Amino acid sequence: MNRQVVFIVIVIAAVFVGATAFAQQHRPYNQIMKDVGATFASLKKNLDANSATAAAQDAVKLEELFTETEAFWASFDTKDAISFAKRARDAAAAVGAAARGNDIKAAQESYSVIQKSCANCHFSHREETGKGFLIKP
Repeated sequence: MNRQVVFIVIVIAAVFVGATAFAQQHRPYNQIMKDVGATFASLKKNLDANSATAAAQDAVKLEELFTETEAFWASFDTKDAISFAKRARDAAAAVGAAARGNDIKAAQESYSVIQKSCANCHFSHREETGKGFLIKP
């Protein structure tokens, strides 16, 4: 009976450790970027349609995605890419604030800051291979 209890405790501990380790795994960078692209396109569409509520929701999602992006680059200690991600995250917050205030013009100006941050990062850290992109830390 004691062996069974010990075995069960070990199995439970192993499952707990495995679940904790899995929870700490970051999503693949290409998946983060796909989500950024889709959300960024949605934000543009909602800003063009003067849909402030939907734009504000997109901006919140972009903030989260750029936080993930920042964490990815922090693992490589790539300071300029971290800075691009922070700038984009801050601009997404500004888009959200402007959209919640129904100031679409200000939201569009902050949208362009996101766009510039993304373009600068892609120029510095992304290389086209013909079959896709290669990320350069």
